[in-house]
Amino acid sequence: MTGSLPGTSPLPEPNPPFSPLSAHSYDPGISANKLFWTIPIPEESVDVHLGAGEALLYVTNIPLFDVFTVPNSFSRAKTPVPAVINSLRLEWGGITRRIQFSSTDPDDQFAGSFLENSATIEVTVTTPAANGLHGFRFVSDPAATTISHFAQIGHEHNGTFFPG
Repeated sequence: MTGSLPGTSPLPEPNPPFSPLSAHSYDPGISANKLFWTIPIPEESVDVHLGAGEALLYVTNIPLFDVFTVPNSFSRAKTPVPAVINSLRLEWGGITRRIQFSSTDPDDQFAGSFLENSATIEVTVTTPAANGLHGFRFVSDPAATTISHFAQIGHEHNGTFFPG
């Protein structure tokens, strides 16, 4: 696990190490138009059945960067380390509450239908060995072991698409 142990990262590390407030961070970078933590994915990677309160996101082999901490995601003071999401499966289901919302403030222009439910996740991410780092591989516990305190899917309208 060299590269993720205290004192081995080429980027600033959490302080204190392994603090739950300083989780390890992988991200695809910041685009030229300053959009961050967002990348295009194949349309077939998403399956949504909003009426049933179900959705699935499944992606494989997504290139991104291992930046070690969330603050590093924004600062980019040093070159991030290439990594890959080998697989990520995120599944929502089991409606517990339905919410309809529409802002009464004309400046907000936000409305939507939302479904609170549960979610499960299973992910494998790899930072390959390179540039003196030994590499790192994270494999989550199986999706069935996920503890979901809150999850939500929905359909929203804002800005130009606001139905007002």
